Order: sequence, then structure tokens, then C-alpha cells
Amino acid sequence: MTSPLAQRVTRELTAEEQAQLCRHREQIAAELPDLVARDRMRSEARAEATLSGELRRAIHASTLSLTVIAERAGVPPLTLDDFLTGERTLRSDVLDRLAAILGYALQPTK
Repeated sequence: MTSPLAQRVTRELTAEEQAQLCRHREQIAAELPDLVARDRMRSEARAEATLSGELRRAIHASTLSLTVIAERAGVPPLTLDDFLTGERTLRSDVLDRLAAILGYALQPTK
């Protein structure tokens, strides 16, 4: 059985809808520079050749959402986001919980 093709329905926007669209576009334009800067910071922090960088890469690669990871680690999602951008460090106990959530185990080398 084949699916019917979607049909595009178009109509003129009302004056209120046009004003709302304009406000949304202005808001996006105002927020975009900050979002681009945070994405750059997130990429740089993820590329670090450190334990924190490794955890950031594992968080990004995880199938778990950031909200779920933050909840399981016992930190607010914004704290985790600040860690991912490199704007914040995390206490060692939080790093330990993140490592466990992401399947890492520390072992001494002998």
C-alpha cells in the first residue's frame, strides 16, 4: 500500500499572524549570535584532550538526552550545558557520576 503524497496548503497570513512572525524573526535574529558563540565554545570544549573533553564527547555521543543525564548525575540541566560549553567545571563527585552513567570505569594501571 502506498502513502498518499502530502499536499501543501497555502493561505495569506492575517495581520496578527504577520506581526507575530515578524516578532519571532526578530527574536531569532537577536539570539542567533549568542547561539553561534555557544556552539563554538561547545565544539572547542568537546575537542579538549582532557578527561572533561572525553566526558563531553561521551555525553554528545550518548543516546540519553541531556535532561536525563543531568537528572541521573544530580545536577540541573543548565549546569550540564555550562559544562559542555566549558563555562563551568564540575565537582569530582559529579564527574564520577557522569563517568558511571556513560559507562566509564576508572582502573589503576599496573
